[in-house]
Amino acid sequence: MPRDRPAVTWAFGVTLDGRVAAPDGTSRWISSRKARADVHRLRATHDAVLVGSGTARADDPHLGVRHGVGGRPIRVILDAEARIVRAGSRIADGSAPTIVVVAADADTGSLPPAVEALRVGRGPDGRLDLAELLAALRRRGVRTLLVEGGPTLAAAFLASGTVDRIVAYVAPVILGNGRPLVTLDDVTTIADARRFRTKEVTVLGGDVRILAVPRRSRAR
Repeated sequence: MPRDRPAVTWAFGVTLDGRVAAPDGTSRWISSRKARADVHRLRATHDAVLVGSGTARADDPHLGVRHGVGGRPIRVILDAEARIVRAGSRIADGSAPTIVVVAADADTGSLPPAVEALRVGRGPDGRLDLAELLAALRRRGVRTLLVEGGPTLAAAFLASGTVDRIVAYVAPVILGNGRPLVTLDDVTTIADARRFRTKEVTVLGGDVRILAVPRRSRAR
């Protein structure tokens, strides 16, 4: 387990052709009910669950643990300008500790009292500094972090080399168009690919759950 940041698991549901949403943005339900229940069990094993601003804006996620599974992981949403999370947001219901990550200069006056604002600086690309965020979560006692964000957030974690484990729920579905799982701008040839090692394959309903770790990592 890293000492200066949480151990990061990236979880996602995807079609056979690598899509996470249709062209109109709809994504419910790519994964089967059994796969969705398994995600809640996965959440319960982590100290915190994180999504980015795109997911927060499009889905208004709750990020709680349901389907008869116990646990109250910290819910974390990236909202640099503090414009997405409001009193009516599902994540502001007070059912679990909630952190809204904002830029250092953000006006947090409109954030609901049920959430904690965590200020972090911006990186060279103008986005919230991922290393600073992870270090801040670790100082708050978060040792394991589940990332459920969309393509932009996933790309940031992959580019930083901080994905320690992948849990992929692959559905036997072909969209043929729509939002891809992730886009890495620095990949121009097969040699640039991020390679992972399969540790476990499980059939859940009609889906396949794949557990993988980076080839540089030792088995957990």
